[in-house]
Amino acid sequence: MPILFCNIAWMKNYAGRDPDDPPKGGGRYVVSEGIAGEELNFVACDDGYVYGHFETIKDELDRQVKIERLGTTSKAEFADAVDVVWTAPIDGNDPRCVVGWYRNARVYRHRQLFNEIYPSAQHAADELGSFRVRARADDATLLPLKARTERLHLRRGSGWSGQTSWWYAEDTEDPDARAFVKAVRQLMRGGEPEFAQRPAASRAKHRAGQAASQAHTRYLERHEVQVSPRHSELENRFKKFLRRNLRDVQFPPTFRDDLRFVGADGRAVMVEVKPTEPSTVRFAIRIAIGQLLDYRQHQGWTGDQLIVVETEVVNADDKGLAHENGFGLAWPLDKDNFHVMWPDGSTGLARRPRRRQDG
Repeated sequence: MPILFCNIAWMKNYAGRDPDDPPKGGGRYVVSEGIAGEELNFVACDDGYVYGHFETIKDELDRQVKIERLGTTSKAEFADAVDVVWTAPIDGNDPRCVVGWYRNARVYRHRQLFNEIYPSAQHAADELGSFRVRARADDATLLPLKARTERLHLRRGSGWSGQTSWWYAEDTEDPDARAFVKAVRQLMRGGEPEFAQRPAASRAKHRAGQAASQAHTRYLERHEVQVSPRHSELENRFKKFLRRNLRDVQFPPTFRDDLRFVGADGRAVMVEVKPTEPSTVRFAIRIAIGQLLDYRQHQGWTGDQLIVVETEVVNADDKGLAHENGFGLAWPLDKDNFHVMWPDGSTGLARRPRRRQDG
């Protein structure tokens, strides 16, 4: 299993903003503001996950993590089954020390946004807006202060973690660094150590899933109870885009679905249109999937199905929700053009031909 070391600010609990547990040594922003994106790295969320942050911004650039070095492809948006080791400068000063880990985590190439749909009340209270890593809470281990011993201290220098907040530790050629990584792996795989701490539950009070359910209800009331003007405008914009970009396009009659189109190649596509804001994209995709599955079963539909939303789908999990279930996605690029993505990785209106499946 690939391993990634991520350096963050020093805290005792990583359980939320707390004057008795301030982040220390996490860079200029942490020093000036007294807060850190990683302050909730070990909070068990309502969905059973922990969401980890490490800083990737340098100057004005939010850098990507080259997850192809973790065993995936250069086009993938996340790498699964990665061991993530969290390190921090002791009480804000060198040396860095291992403070915990996630086993079997998902590491994202780009920053992922919560879009105000927070996974826990503590995330909402602290207004933390993004994450870079996700893992099951049961796969997360936080080391208490007494367990952050000298054997878990990292050295400085060639072959060790540098100035960047993340380190592809398997690539090191330094024998001492390799031995250190091996020792950490053995510690992680040694079963349930007696010093292990499980992630803390959110301290803020709310009913589990309340924030998400309220946002979902607002979306339904605003866009699904009746056809909104935004729905009609988005559908008409997409039809104009099709007329400009798909030769001999035809729009057959629909039955409950929003739109169908057929190009000169005879390929038929069923479309569900959803007005969205960035915070409601996932809800819209979920609703559209349910409707399209219903239409597929009820009407015996065998062609492609496409979900058109109003705002860019930036979250890899939201894209995966559609693509892993066989649905294409589209959203406006500007006033006249749309970006179209299909589950097979192709873009544009022309999807790659499906492989023949012999019985």
